[in-house]
Amino acid sequence: MARARRNSFLRDFQEFALKGNVVDLAVGVIIGAAFGKIVSSLVDNVIMPLINPVLAAFGNDWRNWAIGATEIKDGIPQNGIRIGLFLGSIVDFLIVALVLFIAIQAIQKLKRKEEVEAAAEPTPPDPAIVAQERLTAAIEQLDLTMRSRQV
Repeated sequence: MARARRNSFLRDFQEFALKGNVVDLAVGVIIGAAFGKIVSSLVDNVIMPLINPVLAAFGNDWRNWAIGATEIKDGIPQNGIRIGLFLGSIVDFLIVALVLFIAIQAIQKLKRKEEVEAAAEPTPPDPAIVAQERLTAAIEQLDLTMRSRQV
């Protein structure tokens, strides 16, 4: 009895784990994590060096802002509430959201273009309808021929 339950559990788990949606989700999470690293690098190494001089007017690097920091090591607060890191995460999120928005818009535009192209192509007629139209035309021709011979 316990063996049957175990086999049933393993079979159910295998069906769940190997479904296409679960595998697709796992791939999406892995790609998303890699994409997050790329975006973080873009923010840290490209965007922020352009923005930091503007923010330098308020003091040191904005990602090092902290409330209640009592210990600072190499210019970085080691304790307290690190507001700068939180703001950096918000900037990262906004950039990821913007990039995803642009990508989704591009994909939707391509889908709409495909739909318009598909709608523009005439659909082939149903063979049964074509055969019915030919049969109707033949019957009408036969009817005309028979009427002309009766006169």
